[in-house]
Amino acid sequence: MPAPTSDFADQAVALTHRGAAALAGGLEASAVSCFTAAAILAPHRASIWHNLGEARRALGQMPGAARAYHHALRLRPAYPKAWTGLASLLLKGRRFKAAARAAMRALALDPGFAEAWSVAGSILLERRAMERLPLVLRRAVRLAPDNPPLWLALAGGLGQTGKPDLPLACAQRAVALSPDRPAGYVSLAGFLIRLGRLDAAQVLHGRLHRLAPLEGHAETGDSLVATLRGDFATAVQFARRSLVLQPASAAALINLSLAEHGSGQADTARRGNERALAIHPESDVAGFNLSMVLLAEGDFATGWRLYESRWRMEGVAYPAHAPRWTGGNPAGRSLLLVAEQGQGDTLQFVRYAPMLAALGAQVHLMVQPALVRLLSGLPGIASVRSLTEPPPACDACIPLLSLPLAFGTGLATIPAAVPYLSPSGQERAAWKRKLDAEDGLKVGLVWAGSAHDEQFVAHMVDRRRSLPLSALAPLAGIPGVRFYSLQKGPPAREARSSGLDLVDWMDAVEDFADTAALVAELDLVISVDTSVCHLAGALGRPVWMLSRHDACWRWLRNRSDSPWYPTMRLFRQDRPGDWPPVILRVRAALERWAVR
Repeated sequence: MPAPTSDFADQAVALTHRGAAALAGGLEASAVSCFTAAAILAPHRASIWHNLGEARRALGQMPGAARAYHHALRLRPAYPKAWTGLASLLLKGRRFKAAARAAMRALALDPGFAEAWSVAGSILLERRAMERLPLVLRRAVRLAPDNPPLWLALAGGLGQTGKPDLPLACAQRAVALSPDRPAGYVSLAGFLIRLGRLDAAQVLHGRLHRLAPLEGHAETGDSLVATLRGDFATAVQFARRSLVLQPASAAALINLSLAEHGSGQADTARRGNERALAIHPESDVAGFNLSMVLLAEGDFATGWRLYESRWRMEGVAYPAHAPRWTGGNPAGRSLLLVAEQGQGDTLQFVRYAPMLAALGAQVHLMVQPALVRLLSGLPGIASVRSLTEPPPACDACIPLLSLPLAFGTGLATIPAAVPYLSPSGQERAAWKRKLDAEDGLKVGLVWAGSAHDEQFVAHMVDRRRSLPLSALAPLAGIPGVRFYSLQKGPPAREARSSGLDLVDWMDAVEDFADTAALVAELDLVISVDTSVCHLAGALGRPVWMLSRHDACWRWLRNRSDSPWYPTMRLFRQDRPGDWPPVILRVRAALERWAVR
């Protein structure tokens, strides 16, 4: 008759096999029961305690998982799998230093353990250590080339490099290795969306819906695609379905809030982002999206603070030319103000540069090349350089759009004295001589922004803010009004066949200093939301801005004026993409002005 201990050991082995099968099949609760029973029968086996830790971690029982991993390591301190499981657990709890120590212990014991390398890569990703991340993840993939999660991790790591073809290939490899797992399709569809291949992404969403109809991945992806296309009503519908399937998903809430914000449902968008932050307090995307909602509502106190989360988002790097300046007395310090985002942003927020100089700072600017000559005329500025030039040595630096936070700018304290920019007197005089020979009200037109072909999300926004010149045809024929093109880039070619009798002298305009001199001699500028409307506002010239329905946060909600530019008037779309009523309102206003 065999000894009872032998029976216990056999039963423990059988329970371990049963638990492993349950865990592989997604039956985490059953796996926990099997491994718990096995641990009672064979408490001296470290592998059983490790398996119990894995099952509890998969089930979300974090304290119990930690106890199981620690018990396994007490039984066998040199156990790479247990150290790696513990590292994964600590990473999920955002205890990055402890997670890194556990992962390094695993790799010291087994440098060829692919899963430990993968966890190390995930830690680097969370810590934004992007320069080392691809190296670590490539090491993991070489060690386990048939492991789909490792290929997905590598895709995520390479997605930070700005080379979209590499992560796309990695995600495709993961899908080829595991065509029945949703994770690969979610990742691959995401990379296709970044590349602007929305139709191909929707094909994958269809497969996701068939593979995992109750997980909400397909609905989440379709909501994002609809938002990018400007179809916010459809995006809201998809996002709500996704949230029904994933009621505790921060990502689903973020998508829904983004679509609601685009469709004008600001209150629900704000609440949705707040709920997403409550679920995932470390979500930079939720913080950034909430900032845009709050800034549009005029809640600058919280909005500017949350807007800083943009520096922790994917692919965005804080300028590292000097230590950060976050406010305080600038007197006696040399400060470098760095342009970010578009040229319009630079024109809007460069107003803070003379303010810093007046407080005793030595102020240097780094801006887009086309703005260097114009901004060199700002009072009190020590130097103005292009972003392509080496930066000057300074005590500290700050991006231009972080200055409102540093100054504590509120809705009532926006520095709105205009003009704060002025063109060269000689260049302005040359345009004055040219325009004095022209009769009537002189109106400059800009109908399109920069297409941003290299940045898909910005490109889709431009498609919503820009319009063909033919859309402005209803403005033609107003007695006493003469139109002048201020358009640059490919859309400028439309001027020759517009039917608007448009004067086009833009071949003589090289940069914003030239444009400023021309704008200063016009009676009015009518522009879509692009840099020229900021230029006209900064020059103190009358400017009418044609605003898309999902307007940028800086124009606030439900206003026809701008506290940033006292000479600006906003003409807003009532519905997404519906420009004709806007143009008719502009024509009526222009007719009244021409009569006066």
